Amino acid sequence: MLKICHDSHLPVYRQPFGAAEAGSDVMLSLSLEGDETAAGVFVRLWTDEAGERVVPMTETGEGGRVAYYRAVVKMPEEGTLLWYYFIVEKADRGRLYYGNNPQQQAGEGCTYDHEPPSYQITVYDRGAKTPDWFKHAVMYQIFPDRFCRAGNELIEKKGAVYRGSWQDEPCYYRDPKTDDVIAYDFFGGNLAGVESKLDYLRELGVSVIYFNPIFESESNHRYDTSDYLTVDNILGGNEAFTHLLTAAKERGIAVILDGVFSHTGMNSRYFNRDGRYDTLGAYQSEESPYHSWYRFENFAEDRDKYDSWWGFKNLPNVDECSSSYQDFIIHGKDSVLHHWLRAGVRGWRLDVIDELPPEFSRSFYKELKNTDRDAVLIGEVWEDASNKISYSRQRAYLSGHELDGAMNYPLRKIIIDFLLGQPGNDSSAVYNRLMNLLENYPAENLAAMMNLLSSHDVERMVTLLGEAPSADGMTAEEQREYRLSAEQRELGMTRSRLAALWQFTFPGVPCIYYGDEIAMEGHRDPVNRRPYQWELTEGSRLAQREWYRSLAKLRNENTVLQTGTLHLIRTGGEGFAFLRCVRDGQDMFGEPAENAVFLTAINRSKTDSTEFDLQVSAFAANDFEVVFTTAGETGAKDGDCSCGKTLSISYGYLHFTLPPLQGVILREKRLAGKYHREAGILLHPTSLPGKYPIGDIGNGARAFVDFLAAAGQSVWQILPLTEVDEAFSPYRSPSAFAGNTLLVSPEMLVEDGLLTADELSAISAEMLSGREPRQRVDYELAAAFKERLLRTAYGNIHRPGRTDDDITENADDSYWLPDYAFYMALKKHFGCSWTEWPEDIRKRRRPAMEKYAALLADGIEYEKFAQRIFDSQWKRLREYAAGKGVETLGDLPLFVAPDSADVWAHPEYFDLNDDGTPHTVAGCPPTTSASRVSCGAIPSTAGRGWSRTDTAGG
Repeated sequence: MLKICHDSHLPVYRQPFGAAEAGSDVMLSLSLEGDETAAGVFVRLWTDEAGERVVPMTETGEGGRVAYYRAVVKMPEEGTLLWYYFIVEKADRGRLYYGNNPQQQAGEGCTYDHEPPSYQITVYDRGAKTPDWFKHAVMYQIFPDRFCRAGNELIEKKGAVYRGSWQDEPCYYRDPKTDDVIAYDFFGGNLAGVESKLDYLRELGVSVIYFNPIFESESNHRYDTSDYLTVDNILGGNEAFTHLLTAAKERGIAVILDGVFSHTGMNSRYFNRDGRYDTLGAYQSEESPYHSWYRFENFAEDRDKYDSWWGFKNLPNVDECSSSYQDFIIHGKDSVLHHWLRAGVRGWRLDVIDELPPEFSRSFYKELKNTDRDAVLIGEVWEDASNKISYSRQRAYLSGHELDGAMNYPLRKIIIDFLLGQPGNDSSAVYNRLMNLLENYPAENLAAMMNLLSSHDVERMVTLLGEAPSADGMTAEEQREYRLSAEQRELGMTRSRLAALWQFTFPGVPCIYYGDEIAMEGHRDPVNRRPYQWELTEGSRLAQREWYRSLAKLRNENTVLQTGTLHLIRTGGEGFAFLRCVRDGQDMFGEPAENAVFLTAINRSKTDSTEFDLQVSAFAANDFEVVFTTAGETGAKDGDCSCGKTLSISYGYLHFTLPPLQGVILREKRLAGKYHREAGILLHPTSLPGKYPIGDIGNGARAFVDFLAAAGQSVWQILPLTEVDEAFSPYRSPSAFAGNTLLVSPEMLVEDGLLTADELSAISAEMLSGREPRQRVDYELAAAFKERLLRTAYGNIHRPGRTDDDITENADDSYWLPDYAFYMALKKHFGCSWTEWPEDIRKRRRPAMEKYAALLADGIEYEKFAQRIFDSQWKRLREYAAGKGVETLGDLPLFVAPDSADVWAHPEYFDLNDDGTPHTVAGCPPTTSASRVSCGAIPSTAGRGWSRTDTAGG
């Protein structure tokens, strides 16, 4: 039986991940495992424009028992949706299919015996780009009639019912027989009121306002436009809007308008059913300049039979493909689009875009971008905006020629389902749902999504997350009267902070629906459109507003939370987490940005703490600190992740615990000045050229430092400088602290007066005569030569009038050198491993220690002398290098040899047998300069440790 696999989330199966640029290449791969063989493997491709194409796949021969078949597919030349699945022709003439999983969430698919659901590739136009300013924004949605009222002037409006109190409950006045709305209530919110609150919005961190419709209309919601070129006089008219735009721009706040272009109001100047305007409306005459905008069944016989939005006769549909209508809205010099762009708006939100034909919405997008490339276009799409099917037509809103972004209702639903613990929405399911969105949404569009939690069309977040009963089972009156209990409000506010934490740190533009920052309640329209409670005094809700302000400030101050790359993390259980990263000084779009790593983590459980154990080594190397938390006056108490706390990484994992219903934002600590660009060379001193059998740390080393400095190199990396074993390897050293005396400089012995020039010349002539320096180090000769020099120098300091104080002044080596010198003298005395010495000295019994100390006193002093010579010369070389701006970078071996001073002197640090031999060992493969003698039985430590780093050059 064949086991077939394709996982669109893994680069081995699909590269690159996610959406692809038009004309680019995408590698698709399929793996087959089993005893059966395939006669042929194919990938079936489909686009609406070109139809079907079947491409043979080639076996790569890279997988051993698993056969990989691969095809490189060229993407269409224009943005569209490309669909694919796989066909496997079996050797027995049977056929299998491999396609998307039944949930159609991409990732790992399934094998079928019939045509399967396809995988999607969103293909976007070459160079498609969304406005950069918008990616970095924080949005605030305002329903104009209910945000703020400035003044108390009563504006005449036919059919309007004015509310005398800002605290009244909104409602619709309906005909008891037909249930049609016969009057709308108005609270008098206006643009002057909005302008009076601009400083409040700026302090809240807002940089763009999205207005629900502001144009002249009969209703309070204004989705029944009467005049596209006139701001409703109740709001203050065009003059108030112009004034607001100027004041907002001064504060760095942009304005986006709501464009309702699929229908108009029946009493608009264009349809004019009741004759309220002095225009010749489409309802009044076929001679009307607007008549071609609407669809009448038979105007001459019954003009009341016309196409309307979802059957609401007060909302006659328009024919968006009418050239006259498109000229009025889009193309004309004084079109609606151009008129308001000239006024200063920065973009539009297109209402019910799925009811606008692509011929209209694409024309709108093209004209908008031709006029102002940085203007933004957002669409009202409730489903996956990349593949919405509307009226049997496949839409590709994110293919680079129709929208910058959409209202991100799919993300909203994912957040709500997870926080409420809806069945089938654990962290794993949420991970898969999010990966599907990330795969389908091009990065440019993902960063321009309008990430909302509440809106004028859905229940407010606090109501939903406070576990209010479903609005589906409630009458309008019951919804109006319903209030959360104190416990429900506490729960709803706490969860809403978790939702906002997610919203503000996820790619896209976070949008606050007015009043969410003070936890306003409300089921569906109209109670989700209550007036903003400016007179609020409740402390917990005011604290909620301050918390929102702090969250927005954190996002606005950190580019990584705006355009950093996103990395989802599988967590399991009740938690969820993701990372935002900027590395190498560039954000996800290649724009300059400060390096940073932020992690958002959430525990949705109402009762239990959740432990997070997250592998972050691919993204961060330093500890993290808690920079933000959802805990507050109305939330869970601070637990293991209170603000300011440092969380350490251990072996690449970040471990912490979150109390119930708490979320945090963590930031990797950046160590100031620790990381900077520098270059250097790796060269061990043994390889330095010279007239002696081995390189050393004398004049040749100084010349190398001069060379590095002249070449602009600032680092000299050196292999271990520890003493070597019998095979001359420093990686199995007889001491973790002793220096390699083979590196002692003969010339520096003369400079220090420890040797005379004649002595050096005589010894060199005797031992090196006729031996020219070789390309490879002559270790045996070097060892004998340096031993002879050091022995002579040691003898010199014992002449009358000389002591070794010249070279031991301020030496701080008492914690290791006596043991090492004693061990080396004993080893030379017995000529074998310490484990074979007599038991009394092997076990360091006092009488034996005193006996051999006296017996080998001269040899012990010699070993101390040799080490102090090395230490003195090495320190002077480091000082010389530092003076030239060159830093020495050392190599610190983690192990010592079993036959070493350290194991003999401190057997308690190692896991040894009773006879001193290793019980457990660590090992390394032999090197070209080291036999099995130097690599192999290296004793493991027994849980304690010690170190000294200055010998290796630090």
